[in-house]
This record gives sequence, structure tokens and C-alpha cells, in this order.
Amino acid sequence: MNSSHYLLPTNNLLMPIGKAVLTTQFGTDKIFKPDTGVLLFVMMLLIATLSFAVTPAAYAANLLFKSNFGTGVALTQPTNFYANGAWQYLTGIDKETGHSWPIKAFGADFSGIQLITVDPINSTSIGNYITNEVRSVTGPKGNTIRELFQNVKINGALGQAGSQAPLLIKRPWTIGDVNNFYMTYWFKYPADFPSKLTRDVAGAGWRTQFEIKTGGYLNTWVGDYRIGITILKGLDGQLYWQTKGDNVANGPWPRIDYWTIDNNAVAVPIDKWFKFEVYWHRSGGSDGRFWAAVDGQVIADHYGPNMGDYKLPVTRIMVNNPYSGGTATIESHSTGLQIWDGFPCGDGVSCYNYDTTAPTTPTSLALKISKYSTAAGVALSWSKSSDNVAVAGYNIYRNGTKIGVTTANTFNDVLSGSAKGALYNYTVKALDAEENLSPASAAALVTY
Repeated sequence: MNSSHYLLPTNNLLMPIGKAVLTTQFGTDKIFKPDTGVLLFVMMLLIATLSFAVTPAAYAANLLFKSNFGTGVALTQPTNFYANGAWQYLTGIDKETGHSWPIKAFGADFSGIQLITVDPINSTSIGNYITNEVRSVTGPKGNTIRELFQNVKINGALGQAGSQAPLLIKRPWTIGDVNNFYMTYWFKYPADFPSKLTRDVAGAGWRTQFEIKTGGYLNTWVGDYRIGITILKGLDGQLYWQTKGDNVANGPWPRIDYWTIDNNAVAVPIDKWFKFEVYWHRSGGSDGRFWAAVDGQVIADHYGPNMGDYKLPVTRIMVNNPYSGGTATIESHSTGLQIWDGFPCGDGVSCYNYDTTAPTTPTSLALKISKYSTAAGVALSWSKSSDNVAVAGYNIYRNGTKIGVTTANTFNDVLSGSAKGALYNYTVKALDAEENLSPASAAALVTY
């Protein structure tokens, strides 16, 4: 059953405009011919009304974070061990996007991988259970990219999930809620993934894709609401998506399922990259919404309350999680993570293959050089570009070679060594979140 909702615009205002207007006056139908001025006024009024009715709303979502796990991003060694787990931090500036780990959006105080194991572990044994790394692979467009690879190698007994390694964004409960949130990334399941799930053993036919959980008082992780997207294996052996809102956020108990959407219509992609998107608007009323899509196809679109009894804020966003009741190994392959504060491409509109338009060319590139005895600083500035969705950043080039990326419209370069009278040529290109690149700006030249 596919319980996804699709909203289509309706317009009941369209009607033919004749040369005469039929009116009712004192109960008698009469025909009268308005003069040219009246007819022109009526037509202009109707056109204005139609324009108001069918013009789509303007969206102004802001890109808060973007990372391709590019050069500069690294995973720390597992640290802060506890009985059945540890933590791994993502750190560094992504030289492809200009954004820095750890994530600061929405007041996050941790962004990395939480390692949870079925057995007690320590720094020596953790690698037997879970390994994570940032590595180079062939990406969604056939080029070499960097992915975050999470691998759970020892789980629990079949049907008794034990180990997991969520890519986690954690935030304190004291700073308010995350009211509007959109996230997308590229993801891939390995070719043998379907064989890891089975219906022959109870509890062995599922794997988690995404979760959010609330949390609350005294910064405990006890919460009152969870939304999860899970892959299930059906009785026919096929995989399908299930999206559910419940109260399983480390309590309270007993378990209560608030709503469930099973989607058999949109296939679970195997052994190929797919674009995963999720959006929510948090509310205790009918305007609450949770939406998710895979390669542009909606797998869930739920309207209604999406808060628990105590209205606790979102404290944990599990971007993806190799967590399953099936057989190990359990893998996650992800790249191209984006976080926005709303739908970037329009209300309920998937960004899959939506944005193919490059930003406008940066203009008015200027530079200022500051010379020192053994180096020179070059300060660049330019006028901001525009884009049909949003400008994500700017690539900086010196003599045709990319030397950096920034999310601002300024950049500082350093020329090392003493002055030799060499000519340096600087240009700038704007890029958007989908890697569309503008033409190069006019060059700014400097001799040093």
C-alpha cells in the first residue's frame, strides 16, 4: 500500500471572457455591453486575480551545512569509551564546500558517529565490531568522490539487533526545537544487502535508514517522540519502505504507534547511489508534516501532529544508521550531505534532478595586496552571485588552479616567498548545492 499524499494545485477561476456580460438585475436577466474602459478594467482585475492564484510561493530556504566528506574532513579515533560503545568525531574544513565539521547548525553539540556494540568493548576490541572511515570511491555521477563508510561487523543473534553506528547530530534540549528541517544526501546499499534480511526468523527482516528522536529533562535521552524510516523485507521477498511516528525515543513505555506509512511502490535501490531526502515541520497541530523521497519519488508525506505528549524538542538526528535485525556485515555508504532550514526547491518539491542551472557569474572582482618581507597577503572580494535555488559557495582560482572555496564573497590568499615580479591571475566561480558551476569571473591581476 502506498499511503503517500500528493498535493496538486487546483484553479477554479479559469473561464472564458465574452464580449458581453450576463447580469441579473431586479430579478430579470439582461444583456448589456460595457464600454471599453469597463471591459478593460474587468479583464485587468481578472488577470491580476489569476496571477495571484497560480503564482507559486517564493521559497527562501537557507543552506546551513554541506559536506562531500572532501579533503580536509577526517574521523578521529574512537574516544570517550563506555561499557558498550564509544564516539568518533568528524572534524576539519571540507575543501570542496567550505563548510566545517563539527556541525553547528541548530545548536548541535556533537556530529559524528556513535558506536554502540552488543558486547562490552574497549579501545583494542572496538575495531572487531565496528569500523568507520572516510575514503575515495566512484560517486553518483561516475567521478571519484569521498564517502563516509560505516561498517557493523558483529551484530547480535539473528533477529536480535545489537550493534549500530549512527551518523548522529546531537543537540541539547534546552535551546528549543528544530521546527523546520530539510536534509538530503546520496546513499548506497551493497549488492548483497537483500540477502542479509530474512523473514525466516522473527525480527530479522528490517534495517534502519533514518531516525529523529526527542529528548528532554536534565539533558537525558528519555524522549516522547520518534520518527523512523525503515526498510522491511516482505513475505514476497521484496524490500519496501516503512515510515512511522511513535513514542520510542528511549521511553516512555509502553510503546505507542501514532501513524505508519508503508510504501511498496517506490523500490529500494540496490548496488547504486540514490538521493535520499527528508523534511519535517514540527507541530502539535494539523499543520505538522513529515515528508521523505528517494530519487525524487515520495515515500511518505504525513500531515498532522508530530510531537509527543510532553512536546519535547528534537535532540538526536540519525542521518543514517547501519542498524538491523539481519546478518552482519551491515554497511552505510553516504556522501553529499546537505542541511537546510526548509524545502530548497519548493514546498513538497524534490530536489532530485531539479537544479541544473548554474549560478550567475561573480562580478566586480577586486583585490588588495599587502606585502611583507617573505610573503604577501592577497585579499579578494566580489559581488555575490544569484541562483534559482541558492548559491552554496565560491571556488577561487589562482593562475587557473583552484586554491580554495568559501561560502562568503571574500577570500584571503597568501603568496609565500620574497617578491619576484611574477604575475598572478585570480578568478572566481560560483557554485550551488548541486555542484552547478558558473562561468569564471573577470580576472583580477597582481604582480609580486
